[in-house]
Amino acid sequence: MTIDNNARISNGTLCRLRAQWWAAVGLCLLILFVGFLVFNKGRFRPPAFQWILQSTVIMIYVLGLLRYGLGWNYHPDQKVLRSTLGYGTWLTIIRGALIAVLAGYLFQPWPESKFFSGRLSWAPGLLYITASILDYTDGRVARTCQHETRLGAFLDINFDALGLLIAPLVAVWYGQLPVAYLSVGLIYYIFITGIRLRKKFSMAIFETGPWRGARIIAGVQMGFVGIALLPVIKPPVTTLAAYVVMIPLLAGFVRDWMIVCGYWKAGSFIRFFRLRCSNPD
Repeated sequence: MTIDNNARISNGTLCRLRAQWWAAVGLCLLILFVGFLVFNKGRFRPPAFQWILQSTVIMIYVLGLLRYGLGWNYHPDQKVLRSTLGYGTWLTIIRGALIAVLAGYLFQPWPESKFFSGRLSWAPGLLYITASILDYTDGRVARTCQHETRLGAFLDINFDALGLLIAPLVAVWYGQLPVAYLSVGLIYYIFITGIRLRKKFSMAIFETGPWRGARIIAGVQMGFVGIALLPVIKPPVTTLAAYVVMIPLLAGFVRDWMIVCGYWKAGSFIRFFRLRCSNPD
């Protein structure tokens, strides 16, 4: 658990947060068990062991992120550690658990059902679409309940990145998306690794600042991958669409990296565009 030295903390608060973490462990295990029953029909077969192993590894990662960030369960402006996670954060945890369940489908044939022909093949897509909907709602729930926390923001960013890594991997394995689309899932981790290396070697790091388009572009990726995981659209349609939708996201990360390195000032393109519009001659 990471503890912010600037936050006001009591021993009772930490104990209650740890208890909530164990409640999250129980919830995630329940989701994992239900996912196992759906995919494997409750039978232990070689694919079932593979499914459990893959999902469990990602579930441990999800719970590890939660445990690591418990000490950030406070509003950024108040710096008072809260003893409860809040409804928004619980929705984010469920989203992470669903992504872990989706990971169980990796490196296995597209699921089918003997009793309900074709219905089980919708499971991967519906899992990721549900996770994407939760991504849209968890922040709004946190704001409505006045329970926005640094922990929630930390989990939100990391689960977004995890989902955009796992879901495209599944879609590429099913032959729905081109291998090049995996760059969408890898670019975030490459970007973060680059920042850490710059810090390690004491190189300058400039703030990128907020960019409204980033959230929209990420939402488009999630929606597109969710649809690609449904048995409704096939290549070459999904292949062509993949190249179209991936370009803005990759371009955004290139822009951010140039800002981080000091080659481009945040907002410079927007200012240039506005200047050209106001003075077309």
